[in-house]
Amino acid sequence: MATTTTTKKVVILSLKGDIDIEDIIALKDIVTSFIEKESYFFVLDFEHATHINVSGIEFLNERKERIRSFQGDVKIVGANDYVKNLFIYAGYWGEFEFHPSENEAVKAFESLI
Repeated sequence: MATTTTTKKVVILSLKGDIDIEDIIALKDIVTSFIEKESYFFVLDFEHATHINVSGIEFLNERKERIRSFQGDVKIVGANDYVKNLFIYAGYWGEFEFHPSENEAVKAFESLI
């Protein structure tokens, strides 16, 4: 998992390969560390992710809800159809915004920052 920031406020987390429950727990810890630094805007880049554990999507939603309590949000980019279908299967389609590119996801935060 790689971490980059495009601005002072937006954190981009790149997810790769098969994302299992241990990876999601690590992601929660990373997000928590940014929240403690008052960063509340996240882009999760799934371009290189081949799978995500369905139970992990529930954890992502839980973290998203915490971020929203700080008036932040989580956007998703690069998800292939298979990964998108996992969000549908898990019952979280519509809970996250999916964008075609990092630039568009970052622009979607403009009204919040």
